Amino acid sequence: MLYLLSMSTLKATLVKTDCKEAGTTSFSPKGELLAWTCADTFSSASLRLLHLDDGSVTKLLQSNKWIAGIGWLSDNIIYSSLGGGLWELALTQPDRAQRLPIGHDVSDVTVSSSGHRLVYVQSSTNTNIWQLNLQGSPAQARKLIVSSAAQGAPSISPDGRRIAFESNRNGTNEVWVCDGDGSNALQLTFFGVLTGTPRWSPDGGLIAFDSRLGGESNLYTVDPAGGVPAKLNIDLSDNSMPSWSPDGKWIYFTQGEDISEPSVWKVPSRGGNAVHLASAPASYPLASPDGQYVYFFRRRRLWRMMPDGSSPEEVKGMPELSFQGIEWFPSKAGIYFMSHENGKTKIELYDTKTQKISPVFSLEKSPPYWIGAMPVSPDGKWMLFPQVDGHSSNLMMVENMQ
Repeated sequence: MLYLLSMSTLKATLVKTDCKEAGTTSFSPKGELLAWTCADTFSSASLRLLHLDDGSVTKLLQSNKWIAGIGWLSDNIIYSSLGGGLWELALTQPDRAQRLPIGHDVSDVTVSSSGHRLVYVQSSTNTNIWQLNLQGSPAQARKLIVSSAAQGAPSISPDGRRIAFESNRNGTNEVWVCDGDGSNALQLTFFGVLTGTPRWSPDGGLIAFDSRLGGESNLYTVDPAGGVPAKLNIDLSDNSMPSWSPDGKWIYFTQGEDISEPSVWKVPSRGGNAVHLASAPASYPLASPDGQYVYFFRRRRLWRMMPDGSSPEEVKGMPELSFQGIEWFPSKAGIYFMSHENGKTKIELYDTKTQKISPVFSLEKSPPYWIGAMPVSPDGKWMLFPQVDGHSSNLMMVENMQ
């Protein structure tokens, strides 16, 4: 929610934003306008404007990239797209935002009250995928998939010989594959927009993933050897985070047209009519290795249900998960998950039979905000997890803005 606070009375007034996830506010130089961002769905955000004199709200633009910062240059708005560049939008032509010839990897922006100086944050994060040997005592981890950029959302092929993952090493998040030792990386998608969460089919013949191409999240499949991705035709919009049923007949996914009320569905692996499995809020469905259950995330708790959506129940004895809801993975040994305490991240194992929890490994550094996945190999001997191995940021100033 978004509030206006009176500096004279300290009274807070609720702003009618028409969206459930509002943030990143900025007043115009004269104080008569308030701009803010709105997270509309899992795949899009909008920039909105409040006229303080009459309380009217205007939607300026819709974007498939998250808007990270807002500033004002006279009557124009300067904004940054997360991990991208700087853009300028004229209120008289909100549908014609122009990319500025300055700034890259921008995470925030502000403009001085005089309008002559612009300051932005230029940041770089190095996230790599690590392999954890679960057979060691204690468990040992090593870097496996490495670049100077960020990679995450790993998925292990059914034979354990190849890995699919998402990486922005070429500028935007795309789907890649590599050998099991991290070598021979091959880019599979070239969409130029946020694309990722790849998942291998049980027979290893396809990889399912999601992409924000066209401003809406949809599911696709692609041959891991390369080729043209095929969009899954589904009678729902804004679909993401796919995973396969063990028999390969279905793809489970999250439907998130309402970002605060996602739900879980399944669709035939070749597309078609979607079947509703779990009501909102529910997200990130993953089948158990034996196909007996489909696990999913709801209100920081792990739930499970039958593959047809019946008999939903909270997993007893399983502790709260992080609010992102993706830091867990069902395996034959139990459910591996991440826990966070006193600034430290640990991987632990929940035994589904005894409901006991045992420590597995302590990360040297923190995982990224969004890990995408932490899969276990089919033989249960190793797992993958992303870790932030480096981060840097600089304040950049531009003089004499016009």
